[in-house]
Amino acid sequence: MSDRQVADALRSSAPLVLVEAPAGCGKTYQGAQYAKDLLAGLSSGRLLILTHTNAACDVFAQRTKGLGGRVEIRTIDSLIIQIAGAYHRALDLPADVTTWARQQGESGFNELAVKVARLLARSPAISASLAARYPYIICDEHQDSSEAQNDVIMSIHRAGALLRIFG
Repeated sequence: MSDRQVADALRSSAPLVLVEAPAGCGKTYQGAQYAKDLLAGLSSGRLLILTHTNAACDVFAQRTKGLGGRVEIRTIDSLIIQIAGAYHRALDLPADVTTWARQQGESGFNELAVKVARLLARSPAISASLAARYPYIICDEHQDSSEAQNDVIMSIHRAGALLRIFG
């Protein structure tokens, strides 16, 4: 696909667009340009940009600078922690879910993602409220997502959020 075809696909009304390309092909550039264009016409809700590293969050923040408070840029783990923290009792977790995940060792954050994915699967109203808050989601570096992280994102997408995935 050409850059123009990718740009057109991103801006289409398709509920899900997947952009697969090797490193260095301009995926982050395309995502940031799409974010700028989208935010210019966004009437309600916020654009959620999810990455896997704080460094990637910084890149998106630099490239979307000046777009105001309508964009939220964070790691997928931080989104999962936020959801788990809000519903820690339903997940049978302590209020400090970050400390709990760290105490579980290497698998702690994946266990947290699994718990949140299951919660969203059995409680679609939570996914619906997230989709209402974030009607558009951009996922960068998606090849690094675990199955549970993907399930969390797809639950929000199934609840109505338009999803753009780069990997």
